Amino acid sequence: MQVFGKQYPGEPLPRWVVRILDRDDGVPLWTRPDILRLDDEPGANTDLEARKLIGGIAAELGLGRYVLPCVERGEAPDRPRGWVLPLDRTGTGWASDLWPFSPHDPVVLVPGKTPLGLRLPLAELDERHLRRALTVEAKSGGLHLFIPPLRFEAFGALLQVIERVAAKAAVRDLVLCGYEPTGGPSRSGLGLAADPGVLEVNLPPCRSWRDYDRVLERVTRAAHAEGLRTTRHNFNGQIQGTGGGAHVLFGGPSLEQNPFFARPDLLCSMIRYWQRHPALSYLFSGQYVGPGSQAPRADETLMGRLYELETACQGIDALREVDGAAVRGFLDRLFRHLMTDSSGNTHRAEICLDKLWNLDAPGGAQGLIELRAFETLPEVGVQSLVALLLRSILAMLADRPCREDLVRHGPLLHDRYMLPTALWQDLGDICEDLADAGLPFERRWLEPALEARFPVLGRLPFGGGELVIRQALEPWPLVAEGEAGGATSRVVDNSTDRLELSVSDAALLDRGQVLAHGVRVVFREIGGKAVAGVRYKSAGGWPALHPHIPVQSPVEIEVLGASGEGTARGCYYHWNP
Repeated sequence: MQVFGKQYPGEPLPRWVVRILDRDDGVPLWTRPDILRLDDEPGANTDLEARKLIGGIAAELGLGRYVLPCVERGEAPDRPRGWVLPLDRTGTGWASDLWPFSPHDPVVLVPGKTPLGLRLPLAELDERHLRRALTVEAKSGGLHLFIPPLRFEAFGALLQVIERVAAKAAVRDLVLCGYEPTGGPSRSGLGLAADPGVLEVNLPPCRSWRDYDRVLERVTRAAHAEGLRTTRHNFNGQIQGTGGGAHVLFGGPSLEQNPFFARPDLLCSMIRYWQRHPALSYLFSGQYVGPGSQAPRADETLMGRLYELETACQGIDALREVDGAAVRGFLDRLFRHLMTDSSGNTHRAEICLDKLWNLDAPGGAQGLIELRAFETLPEVGVQSLVALLLRSILAMLADRPCREDLVRHGPLLHDRYMLPTALWQDLGDICEDLADAGLPFERRWLEPALEARFPVLGRLPFGGGELVIRQALEPWPLVAEGEAGGATSRVVDNSTDRLELSVSDAALLDRGQVLAHGVRVVFREIGGKAVAGVRYKSAGGWPALHPHIPVQSPVEIEVLGASGEGTARGCYYHWNP
């Protein structure tokens, strides 16, 4: 079923979304996929078939006299663009309405290119008239049916009528579009959405990690069959994630069984544990991290945010005096305004509460917590293991709540934890916590993720050992408003990059030194290795900060012996378009 997604600035229409809906109880919503249009081949249907189909549906519902023709502005009444049936569910029956139009005075559509159901002149109807309607139109030989907003039970009943009438009339190439149903029994579904630069795939809810692993593998296999990939190549040849993210959501089988509502302290434990372990923010992230990214950490936003979060976590104790469903609203009020980016955007947060219990937004009260600091990986098995890691951490926190204070990382957050060695060490600490909780998780399972996100760029001999150069992270700042114009993304200064230099044995530094562009590199001990980060201006971007600093690519790395002899030189060339 085609529904409608986000509408971006500068775009006249919302992006399309295709949803595959199913019921968890096994009862099929539709039994005749052969009469649906599942490709882009033109069909043979005309306006005559559209009229017969909606007439048959109306007759089946006992509402035949309410069908009206629709015409484009300026067209003659005898040249209908499609047909409309005002329609709503009333208890176990159906109701319609006599709109102030007729076959000789048809409904004049609002100009546009959207489906008929979005172009009805509803503003011309007064308050006593029904404002929901089913429409049918012929487009490229297909019959497009626009489903009005309905509860799930009514939606399913209407689909049965449509399928029965279409089969009886022997029509094919049906296209279902309109509003996705609300409420109703437990259901699952797969969603495909046109997002900027990527095809977004929304997986159905999975009861177990094995279910998730199976669904992810099948979706990836289907994508590969169509030539789609979960990676892209940068201009310099490096392989990166798609940029669209690989967000993971957690919730419960129902609102009553939702662990975040049954145990409000679980959310507080998550916030504390994530803040104490930057590996969960950066190790599996995309190329764009930091305060201006799509998933900033709480301590990358506003000054004083950690103090406010600690105060909010103390408020969890007050929930013991709150009964039943009231916990949901209280939990939302505690944390919604704190889990945001620096501008107050609730969607841009590494722990996003947009879908927890936000009654102000459509679909905002689902009891879901979205973890957004995750990007697609080349191997589907490793992508699935990342989800297993997250599930294991939540299981641990449910049994062993994290009550330690939030950490004031200060400048170390963007100094130490932009380096893969520090993140890998932090992941090791997480795995030790899991082992202590009886949930053994081997860090080595995620080595392919480390190599994919932080590839080795070069090696240089160094005093019997070697100097290893890896890609590191670099937080890119946003530029001033107005630079993006009407684009669908925000503009950042991506003219800088960062490398990690590591020496396997810190004692080797007593035998020599490392220079970057002639400047001595200062190393620090991390996990038994000597590690340093080198930031440099990789390209001349526009707009960008610090235009007085020239491009510093290629980066020249020199290894000097203790006496200044035995020099090995190496360059890392950052390809610059």
